[in-house]
Amino acid sequence: MPKDEFVAEDPMELVGMVMPGAPGMLEAMAETLVEEYVLLGWDATRLMTLFVNPLFVATHRIYRQKGEAYVQELIDATCAKWRITAMPETPHPSSVPGEGSNAAQAVRDRPYA
Repeated sequence: MPKDEFVAEDPMELVGMVMPGAPGMLEAMAETLVEEYVLLGWDATRLMTLFVNPLFVATHRIYRQKGEAYVQELIDATCAKWRITAMPETPHPSSVPGEGSNAAQAVRDRPYA
């Protein structure tokens, strides 16, 4: 059979469908998606575009079913949960009196190591 011919009964054809889930699965998926993008550095405004735009099927489905207020609250809570604060500034090893430029010593002296 040539590759150009279409066969309606092709068992290898990709078929997408929505499967019913247990209660709470939609919320768990929403939390996971938001958390993933927050950890990638996306801000709340950029994240909301994933839910509002119908081209993003999974996130837009959450938006339609749960509403804008739910999505915004989830985004805000996740951003607050994973807010990464800046590391404290440490002086360059050569600028600390009596330290020299020993890199191993500088790594040991970091307050966050």
